Amino acid sequence: MPGADYNAVKGGGLKLKAGKKNLFKVGKEKKKKNKNDGEKIDPDTVENGGWRRVADEFDMKGGINIAIEVAGGTGTSRTYIAAMDNGKFTIGFPHPEGEGPNPEEIFALVKTPDDAKISLKTGFGRYVGVDSEFQLVAFSEAIGVREQFVLVFQDGKTAVQAVASPLFLSTAPSKEGHVYVASRTATENEMVNIRTDAVKEGPVDWRSAEDRKSARDCETAYVKMYQHSKVDLKNRHIAVDVKDRKGVKKAQADGSAHELLLDRRMKMKSDRYC
Repeated sequence: MPGADYNAVKGGGLKLKAGKKNLFKVGKEKKKKNKNDGEKIDPDTVENGGWRRVADEFDMKGGINIAIEVAGGTGTSRTYIAAMDNGKFTIGFPHPEGEGPNPEEIFALVKTPDDAKISLKTGFGRYVGVDSEFQLVAFSEAIGVREQFVLVFQDGKTAVQAVASPLFLSTAPSKEGHVYVASRTATENEMVNIRTDAVKEGPVDWRSAEDRKSARDCETAYVKMYQHSKVDLKNRHIAVDVKDRKGVKKAQADGSAHELLLDRRMKMKSDRYC
């Protein structure tokens, strides 16, 4: 073939027909992840209008809104304890599926992190308490012993107990339709669901900044911490154990990295710079 014919041929990579996948890229395409793929939707929360159930005391944070749902034997009823404008309380009407509590059924939670006792404030600006007749009322503008309660979580069930007396909140209203805190035992009528619209927070990592580092950086940080020399050694004379890091990683997760690394350092050869 003449040289002119070679020049007429167009160079470049192999081009496949339209609609065909490039054979050299098979297996390299990554499926786009949906942000909601890893999120689990709780049907119970959806059923109650986005108000999730609080399962333990550690989920109770001061400043959030809560509602007290009548649980009984059904587990969920979409019926809540409601505050009235006369300072007393009653049981509200059942809500349709997908609807949350009404404003009069929502309380502001007052709680300190180091105390199990809680207090509740209604939308009328009064604190929930118990009067001398064991009736649930909201007249006070300040928090006293009568305005303090304890939530009892046990076997997946919840009950509200008054601090001023060992009596439980009952969801069985009186003839007048009012709510009392007069039960000495927590039976079916005393079972409630504490619900909140606050976003659930993940577990708190109480470990120090050193313990959250990688195994090697964690051990180096502890060696530096106890390095008596005031000279900046810039890692040149830091004696770091070169053994398997699995033990350090496990100790980091268990919260015992401090003790483990000190023990490992004691077993190493003496450092002349310490």
